[in-house]
Order: sequence, then C-alpha cells, then structure tokens
Amino acid sequence: MQYLYDLNDPKNFIWPLEIKTPDGYIGEHQQTVLFPEGPRRHFCMTDSVMHTTRPNTGVHFHEHVVGYETFFVDSGGMDIYITGKKAFIKPGSVLFIQPYQAHGMFFHEDVKYRGFFHDLPYAEGGDAAKMLRTTNPDFLNDPEFPKDKAPLNDFAFREPPHSFKEVPPEECAPIRHRERPMAQFELDGAMFKMLTGRWENAGLCELWCFEMKKGFYAESYKYPVNQDLYYLTEGKVKFKCYAEEFVAHQECLVKLPMYAPRSFEVLEDAVMYDVGGLPRWNDYLTDRESVLALDPERAAKPETLDDMRKKFGVHYREFGVR
Repeated sequence: MQYLYDLNDPKNFIWPLEIKTPDGYIGEHQQTVLFPEGPRRHFCMTDSVMHTTRPNTGVHFHEHVVGYETFFVDSGGMDIYITGKKAFIKPGSVLFIQPYQAHGMFFHEDVKYRGFFHDLPYAEGGDAAKMLRTTNPDFLNDPEFPKDKAPLNDFAFREPPHSFKEVPPEECAPIRHRERPMAQFELDGAMFKMLTGRWENAGLCELWCFEMKKGFYAESYKYPVNQDLYYLTEGKVKFKCYAEEFVAHQECLVKLPMYAPRSFEVLEDAVMYDVGGLPRWNDYLTDRESVLALDPERAAKPETLDDMRKKFGVHYREFGVR
C-alpha cells in the first residue's frame, strides 16, 4: 500500500487530463492523485495547474448541487467570484466551496491548485471513466457523448457574474487561511487551527492546520479508528506506519489506513493539514480545555483524556514534544 505521494512526481498521477475551452485553449492541466472512496466519495484529490485566463474567455460560472470542494492555492494569483463578492486569493489560502455556492474564477497567472473533495460525483465509473479519458481525452467536446452521464455530472451552469462587490479576502467567507482560524488550540510544541467546521461539511469532516515545532511527536493507539490524509505545505515530518518509515516534505500527501498503528515526528518546523478530517478535533480540544481549567483533579487522571479521545475519534494517544 502506498503511504507517501510526492505531488511533484508524475508517477503519482493516475489520471492526467487536459481541459479545454470551446475554442481549443487548454485552460487546465489536471491530474487525479486519489480516487474517491466510500458512499460519501471522500479522500478524493486532484493536482491541477490552472492556466492564465484569457481576457476574452470570461469567468466560467457554475455551482454544484451535491459536492463539497476544498482548494489549496499554492502558487499564483486569482480572483474568486462567489456569493455576490469578488476577492483576490493569495498563495497559502484555502478556498472552501459548498453545494449551491455559485462560483467562478479568473486566473491572473498560472495557479497551482490542489483540490480535495467529498460528496462530489467525481470520476463516476472509476476504471471505465479512466479508460475513456485515456483513449478519448476530448470526449466532453463530442456532441454525441451523453452529458448527463459524464464522469463529473454535478455541474449546474450559471450566467456570468455581474456587479459583484470587490472585497478583501477576509470579508469573503469561502476564503480560509491559517492566519484567520475559526478556532485554535495551543499544545506542547504545536498550534492546532480549525479552518472548516464539521457542520459546514454535512457532518462528515473538518479541516485543520497543524503548525508544529521541530520535535513534536504523535503516536496512535494500536488500532486507530480512522483513515488519515495529511497535506504538508512546509517543513519535514517523519512517519511510521506499521514497520515502514518515510519522510514527507513540502507538497507531499500522506495517506494512512484505518487500523494501521502510526506515529510521526517533526524533523523541521512544519505546517500540515488534516485534509481527511475525520477525527472530531474541535469537540475533543474544546472539552479538553474545559476539563483542564474547571476540573484539574479529574483531568489529572490518565483515563479522563483517554476516554475523551476515544469518544471523539481522536486516535492519537500521545502527542507533544519528546
């Protein structure tokens, strides 16, 4: 089983694709890294380069009626048109789009655009869709192709945006950034910051940023209950899963299966996102703070926080600086 995915290594791209505008201009080079899993189509990831929008192309305005999208803008500059607002997105930002939020983008330059999805009918058909795109990459432009059966059929097209108010990014709610967390908790050697809440993701997951100092360490229970998916944007982290050790660095994904005992140690100050988001970190950290402050005698009992972690699906029994 593969645990480490270097997003700069083409061997990790399982579905390369060129997406063209009607006049034949290549607007996006998209590579699927992970296909969706399970009934909620979770753990799905694409790595894209969105090419500069030509002035006469306009903004491709659309919405999704089911799926949730989370995009990391890792390089380049772009505008987002969403919920009646227009805002400039700088690198390091995260764009979180929910169903029925009509949106369109204008790319001022090539933008490195990493997407994580759930509930989106992406790549419906799996291997059959992959074979179709491999043998006939221009199939979506074929008038004979049944558009209602397309591998990505959650699009609802809208009229181009007009009279959208230009605002700074902090006034546009879909633009998230670790400088503006919804909540944050300081641990020994790390700051945990929440960027999207479980209530915003139909109860499935939440997005967290872990800002970790060198030496921060975490070790799971023997049989962790969740699959993890981490995205590293700064620093180096050494992981161990079962008996295998490996080092993740900037622009790496780490995917760890449920039940697999794991640990990690920060080798250089690092920024890592929990993009799988299954543990109820917000519930655990909120209740942890309460019991530490209000009932320190109870908090001092090892079973108190241990039971709390298990209650909220936090499958790390130990974390802090060694």
